[in-house]
Amino acid sequence: MTDTSTSHRYEFFSEKPGFPTKTVVFTVFIGAFFGFLNETLLNVALTTLMHEFAVSKTTVQWISTGFLLVMGAFTPITANIIQWFTTRTMLMITLTVFLIGSLMAAFAPNFGLLLAGRMVQAVSAAFTVPVLFNTILLIYPPERRGVVMGFVTMMFVVAPAIGPTLSGVIVDHLGWRYLFLFTVPFILLAMVLTMVFLKENLQPLNRPKLDIPSALLSVFGFGGLVYAASNFTALGAPAAFGMAGIAVLLLYVFARRQNRLAVPLVDLKVLRYQQYRTAVTVLAAAMFAFIGMELVVPMYLQQVVLLSATVTGLVLLPGSVLQAVISPLVGAMLDRKGVRSIALPGAGLLLAVFAMMLLFFHQNSAAWLITVVFALLPAAAAMLVTAETHGLNALPKPMYPHGTAIITTVNPIAGALGAAFFVGVMQIGERYALSGLEKASSLQTSEALMNGVRWSFGAGVLVAVSVGYFVLKFRNHPGKMSH
Repeated sequence: MTDTSTSHRYEFFSEKPGFPTKTVVFTVFIGAFFGFLNETLLNVALTTLMHEFAVSKTTVQWISTGFLLVMGAFTPITANIIQWFTTRTMLMITLTVFLIGSLMAAFAPNFGLLLAGRMVQAVSAAFTVPVLFNTILLIYPPERRGVVMGFVTMMFVVAPAIGPTLSGVIVDHLGWRYLFLFTVPFILLAMVLTMVFLKENLQPLNRPKLDIPSALLSVFGFGGLVYAASNFTALGAPAAFGMAGIAVLLLYVFARRQNRLAVPLVDLKVLRYQQYRTAVTVLAAAMFAFIGMELVVPMYLQQVVLLSATVTGLVLLPGSVLQAVISPLVGAMLDRKGVRSIALPGAGLLLAVFAMMLLFFHQNSAAWLITVVFALLPAAAAMLVTAETHGLNALPKPMYPHGTAIITTVNPIAGALGAAFFVGVMQIGERYALSGLEKASSLQTSEALMNGVRWSFGAGVLVAVSVGYFVLKFRNHPGKMSH
């Protein structure tokens, strides 16, 4: 296998005659897709697992929470690790680890081994997305990345969206163990394609020194923050804020250490690039709002409008479909017209959606109206996510691993914080409405919850305004910006 640092004459691999561009991207895409699919694949099976292994609801939730926790904790070290191995070796390691985790979980005789298998899967999933992003950045020039990243964004939407549906079908007809076994043929296919087609190394081998204290600070800092945000309700406000405070302190020490190291674990100098820094902020705010509403709106539909779980799923589905359809389209527009032509309307649409929710959503709202308005939220998110490609385009090649590591770390943390924030605001609004009642009836309880939902929509308006402020800082040509 040749090393790009010595033999590569082309700036980007897609320019090299004979290079199997689409096959390589498809191969890396498989691993990333199943990594994201596994975030929600087991959600429907949790009740089944509770009965199967005789564990409590709190315990079984670790199947989902633990997966996100490990992903959030390990993602920051990917920038260092992927520079130690050739692209083929890195991909084979990642796929092999995922395969081992799947087989461990599929044949687990007890809950402990099942959870261990999930954690092994999560370690692999932490690497798959940075490897995918890095591969795209090294293969395609900036003016061609929008379309490809649009399809990647579509994957981010489709995989978690179809996870619960696919899980329900498999659990009902085959059993929960097949949730893990059905991934095996696809992972084996990706491994074969890797060995056959990935003949060249894409990422230069720098083999930076792995700073162990930084790695530990990263794991406990980011992991603690994700855990505190994801389990805000279960922990209670004092414990959750205390844990989050400790995590933030660890991350502060982590950041200070990175600035002092000659070879940092994550090079925070990427944040000196103004367009990248702005893109990370916009992405974080968009994920904060989108994931938060993904929790609040189903609660509103089921507890206020009193729709069934099935109807609630149908109300939310068109939004996911619309986001999947428009993601490649806005990606292509990014290549042609630049980020401002997409992100500015996206920020405006986000503000309009929250305003319409605040004005039109109430206890007797028609399902069709909720469906139409909510469908615009994922559409706005898809438009704002183009900031991801724009921000990465602003970085020089040596910064790619660090840029992708930061983005893939920030996004799930922003989502977890958004979920905790909007649900927390909703609960505060609900308690405020109930505080004036001596004895709440079921009708008054529903009205109080509606009050909390309105509070969360109002908070969404403020978040949307802040997104618009940062989007105005975008310029269409990030490479021409000063650092």
